[in-house]
Amino acid sequence: MVNISLITLHSGGSALIGVIGFYLVIKIWKKWQHIDIDLIKARVFLNRNFLVKNWQYTFLTGASQAAHQFLDFIVSLGYLTGSSFVGHISSILEFMVLIFLVVLAYEWYKMIYSKNEKKNIPNA
Repeated sequence: MVNISLITLHSGGSALIGVIGFYLVIKIWKKWQHIDIDLIKARVFLNRNFLVKNWQYTFLTGASQAAHQFLDFIVSLGYLTGSSFVGHISSILEFMVLIFLVVLAYEWYKMIYSKNEKKNIPNA
């Protein structure tokens, strides 16, 4: 059996999640070109659940990135050794940033491609 390391899993998972995120963003971008901007505004601001999720994923993305950068900063100052454990934690934080961004893109994808689109009714 092939020995798959954590780094290989992390890299492969990041590539896969990145491709999924890229696909979602391209689909959203293409759809935005054909939707009235006022309809998008109405869907976003009249849907409290969407706004809350949007802010949560944005916060979690920023917090994960800040924690990753803080960990790198502490290592660069010499307060913490750059052990494999620290490297794994740093990689996990980077992966979380990617996951949160893709989930955020998926939430936008669901909002843009909602079932109420044909009725021009905000998804409230």
